[in-house]
This record gives sequence, structure tokens and C-alpha cells, in this order.
Amino acid sequence: MRTGVVRLILLAGLTLPSVSATSAAQDDVRSRLVNATNTLMGRGATPPNLDDFERTIRDLMDLAAAITPENQYKAEIQSRLAVARDRLRDYDLFDAKARQYTSFAYRMMTNGRRYEIPAELSQFVTPAELQEKTLRHMDSLVTQGLRSFDAGNRQDAARILLEIVLLTMTPSPG
Repeated sequence: MRTGVVRLILLAGLTLPSVSATSAAQDDVRSRLVNATNTLMGRGATPPNLDDFERTIRDLMDLAAAITPENQYKAEIQSRLAVARDRLRDYDLFDAKARQYTSFAYRMMTNGRRYEIPAELSQFVTPAELQEKTLRHMDSLVTQGLRSFDAGNRQDAARILLEIVLLTMTPSPG
């Protein structure tokens, strides 16, 4: 009887820290995602500059790489995102090679599906209208990403993070 109680206490002691560590890690991912998208959407105390955007995009790439679940492509996805991240650091937000590497990672996450700018974002009259539509779409992506992450669907959350990244770094047509 005593041995069983000791084992139970020991087991509880070993599992509770990992539960709280997992919860803390989830809170960190949520917080980083919300902070990053607030920067991209201009919701901070000061308007973001280009360096803020680039740093935020790199952070979202890191998050996507970190939460990608184990699968046959995880190492390759992480590698491509690392190359894209380095290119953003060394060049600029609209670097074609960085976008290409990010797009490759996205295709590996989606079984070969290409990222395409949503149709509603290609139909605009003024730059202000495009910005409004883009912010609305990005807000929707953030909500979807958080829901997926909270539901434990890390694959979908990582995919959505890359959609946010690609939406930001892909020049708009027109």
C-alpha cells in the first residue's frame, strides 16, 4: 500500500512540471503570435518600421518551424525556413529567394499546394482599400491560427503562420 502511494506521488511529481512547462510553452507561442501580428497590423504604441516588420516575419518563421509537428519533412521545412530567415536578415522583406524558400516550406506542409494570394486581395481600387482588406484577412488568419494551436492542431497553426508570412512578403499585384 505504502509503495503504491509513494509511486503515485512520485508519478504526480514528475508529470505536473511537464504539464506546467507545456502550458507555459503554449502561452509563449500564443503571446509571440499575438505580439507579432499586432506589429504587422500596426497595433503597437508606435508605428512599426521596416526593421520591425522584418524582425516580426523572422519571428513568425521561427514559430512555424518550432511548432511544426514531427513528420518526414520537418527537418527540411526547418532548413528552408532557416535559409529564408537568413536571407531576410541579409537582404530585405521582399527578397525573392527568401519568399521562394518560405514557399517551398509551405508546400511541404500542405502536400504540394502552392500559396496563392486570396482572390479578394487582388481586387481593389485604392492602396488604402488593399491595406484594409489585407488587415482584415490577416486578422482572420490570426484568429484561425490561435484556434488551431489551442485545439492542438500544430500542423494547421504552422501552415497559417506561413500564410501570414507569405501574405506579408509577397508584393501585391497591381
